[in-house]
Amino acid sequence: MITAPIVARAIGPDGRGETAAAIGVFFLVGIGLALGVPLEVRRRVSIGTMQPVVRASRRLIGFMFLPATGVSAILYFTLFAGFEPPVRLVAAIGVVLTPLMSSWLTDNSVLLASGRYRAQLLLLVAQPATYLILVLVFWLSGMASTMTVLIANIAGNAITFLMGQILVRVSIFGEADNSWHLLKSGVRFSGSALAEAATNRLDQVLALPLLGAYNAGLYSVAVTIGGIPIAVGQALGASYFRPAAVAKEEQRRAIVGEGARAGAALAIVTCAVLAAIVPFGVPLLFGAEFAPAVPITLIYLIGSVFMVTAYVYSMLLAALGRGGAMSIAQLASLAVSTILLFALAPSLAAPGAALASTAGYITLIVFLAVALRLTLIEYLPKPRDLVNGLRSLLKGKG
Repeated sequence: MITAPIVARAIGPDGRGETAAAIGVFFLVGIGLALGVPLEVRRRVSIGTMQPVVRASRRLIGFMFLPATGVSAILYFTLFAGFEPPVRLVAAIGVVLTPLMSSWLTDNSVLLASGRYRAQLLLLVAQPATYLILVLVFWLSGMASTMTVLIANIAGNAITFLMGQILVRVSIFGEADNSWHLLKSGVRFSGSALAEAATNRLDQVLALPLLGAYNAGLYSVAVTIGGIPIAVGQALGASYFRPAAVAKEEQRRAIVGEGARAGAALAIVTCAVLAAIVPFGVPLLFGAEFAPAVPITLIYLIGSVFMVTAYVYSMLLAALGRGGAMSIAQLASLAVSTILLFALAPSLAAPGAALASTAGYITLIVFLAVALRLTLIEYLPKPRDLVNGLRSLLKGKG
């Protein structure tokens, strides 16, 4: 949120639209190439030893640069074709380097599963902190542009990769799990992981050709603000992941139900607070030319309530090893949001894109709720669930 207004003021809605599309691609390719391995690593470390599985995962990631290069070449001649030549080249290089993201996502899973939350904080702060510092330098020196913003993002990805190697120190020599078996197990989660990433980022990639750079820039502001609450979902999902994974059968239902309700309670409160700030906050932070993004952001925040809650549901299912159910839910959500995006964006522009995303998140939470197999009353949040959620965020669960 510190960086987004600076970028928006420096390069305007058009540049913001292009950077959002390129960064969205970086994210999607990084998640896609990981093939669900980070979630499988998290599950294995939660219930077993760390070093063998980390060695196996890092060997797999080393092979990801080849397909990343192929994807980069395709995008260079398609989605990036309309970019200025220097921007086009930098965007292509960013795609080639996406396996670095796959690596630090795996390290993040290791830290979460090991209960090393302070180390995880350092890892997750590395990328946005590097990005912010470089964007500030480029902005203050008058060098801010679409190209330099992308360079800042790529640099943040590289620094975070190095941070992951430092925080999760595992020698390349020694016992390792079978990489093929790890990959096969990870694929169970790959559909869910990729579909979740696509649900959150594909719309920004498609917004550029469907809406044009200006409206894509407005929509990216809505996505940026609407995505703030996901940090709450990620933290809460991490807090409940291990307790749900290791709980005995008779205790598991209660833990899953508590996590589901806490996620919903925190999502509602967080999104409501942001909705109250948006009408004056967007023009103040991003500039008057982004004032049309206000109604788009309010629509998107409705979807954010379901998005955050659904993230917690997903982590609970992942803890139970039910990657197939997660994949079905995410793919259904992606199908609904993508179809509606193509249907609504041409006539309603950015508000249509926000409505499509909201419909996708509603679809997602319905499928995930069915997969968790709780009763209706077990999903409905109460005031004490908000307290439980806040306590879990501050102290961890169990």
